[in-house]
Amino acid sequence: MRTNWPPPIWIVGEKPVDRWIGRFGGLWIAAVGAVFFVFLILVGGLLLDNGAAVTVGLLVGAVTVAASFVYTMAYRLVPRDTMSLSRLLLAFGLGGLIAVALGSTLDSSVLKLTGGGSAPTLTVLALAGITEELAKIIAVVAVSYKLRDKSMRNGLFLGGAVGLGFAALEDLAYAVNFYQHPPEQLHLTPILSALVLVPVRGLLTPLLHPLYTALLGAALFAASKNGRFRVRPLVIAAYLAVSFAHGLWDFSAGILQVVPPRLQLVLAPLVVLVIYPGIIVGSGLLWIKVARRARHAFHSRVLWWLAAPPGGGPSSLPQDPAFPPPAVPSWAPPAPHTRA
Repeated sequence: MRTNWPPPIWIVGEKPVDRWIGRFGGLWIAAVGAVFFVFLILVGGLLLDNGAAVTVGLLVGAVTVAASFVYTMAYRLVPRDTMSLSRLLLAFGLGGLIAVALGSTLDSSVLKLTGGGSAPTLTVLALAGITEELAKIIAVVAVSYKLRDKSMRNGLFLGGAVGLGFAALEDLAYAVNFYQHPPEQLHLTPILSALVLVPVRGLLTPLLHPLYTALLGAALFAASKNGRFRVRPLVIAAYLAVSFAHGLWDFSAGILQVVPPRLQLVLAPLVVLVIYPGIIVGSGLLWIKVARRARHAFHSRVLWWLAAPPGGGPSSLPQDPAFPPPAVPSWAPPAPHTRA
């Protein structure tokens, strides 16, 4: 009979009903950010010709979607989680910065080694998945320093946070580029270019980098043993898979800009209607499957503690000191009550 039953966890009060700005706080953040983005660009930039307002507006537009999803992830944390909110925010901020710094350095190195100019070549775009996914998983390892619980759930959280941070900074770079150098084929002014292209990038923010890095982080954490990372076939397969999806996306976008116009009429429907939806849907379905498995593993860790012993709960009668109850068996999972 277990000596510490009932379990040392109060499941009923595990997740408060009202917390921060509520369950749909991410939608509120996205809505408020969108309002400020439009206001700063139209009023500050178009009407008042205020360059500082445009700069702040581009920043708001680039990080709003990522911030809303980070809030949603933080809201999903419960007291039983072994990862703190501060670590999640660190993964979003510092992890995203590390990933962008390493990723841009690797991309530039590949560009120089292949003899390219200032603009990325098709080779660089095809290899972007290998370089940038490597940079992001290095950032995940960095922000997981001293995290004892290398569970699949924590890998999903940290990988998703790093991916969102990377996407936010990348969106900011694209937003500045859209404003300073509007695409000639669209015939848009800098203001209209920012108003049209920045929201489009924002819609793609949660569908690409966060999914890739979350899946790779979950594989890396699932392959760990005794709190240490191990590179196993599962990790290599996950890295190659997300790198291929990432590289295929970038390569498909790049090839449409270099092929003749007649060939664009053939490739554009293939890319827009087949390749892009296939990558998004495939990555999303795989993420759902991995998230369900991680949730099952997260709850199964305490199922043994929640169930009553076969002979019922401990007796209310005093125990005989000469015959103490048996200790908790070694195979029983520890009650997760610590945070890292």
